[in-house]
Amino acid sequence: MTKWWATLQAREKKMLGFGFIALVVMGGYLFLIEPFMDQSALLTTRVAAQKNLKAHLERVALEAKSLRSNASGAIKLSGSGRDTLLAVVSKSSRKNGIKEAMKRITPEGSNKARIWLEDASFDQMIAWVMTINGTYGINVENINVSATDEPGLVRAKLTLVAAKQ
Repeated sequence: MTKWWATLQAREKKMLGFGFIALVVMGGYLFLIEPFMDQSALLTTRVAAQKNLKAHLERVALEAKSLRSNASGAIKLSGSGRDTLLAVVSKSSRKNGIKEAMKRITPEGSNKARIWLEDASFDQMIAWVMTINGTYGINVENINVSATDEPGLVRAKLTLVAAKQ
């Protein structure tokens, strides 16, 4: 290699030297700087998405707090001519558009029921839970929610409890 280098003219040596420097600079950019810039852009996008999610959850929390404060005038279920827990669940789920997602309802006594939802819209499910809590005083005792492959849809198992009078 040194023999070959010695046989080159000064002009050829300069040209190869500049080519080598250009190659090092381009390689450094492609393998060091550009991956960091791509990662930075990805993280910036993720942070923006997290901020949007946080803002949305704060709005939902305020709405939930508002509905909770209005729940003091809620209609309580009772055996005196008012609807039963299952009737309220059925009627309100139909009204809130999640009746089709209800796969099973199991009553547990007169004031408790377990409900299984499949492919339910998360937003509609939360709105429904807030409605039955605010209007009828039905509380969620237990909830287990898992995501589906479809964005915005969930599988859920809820245990609802009606306030006793």
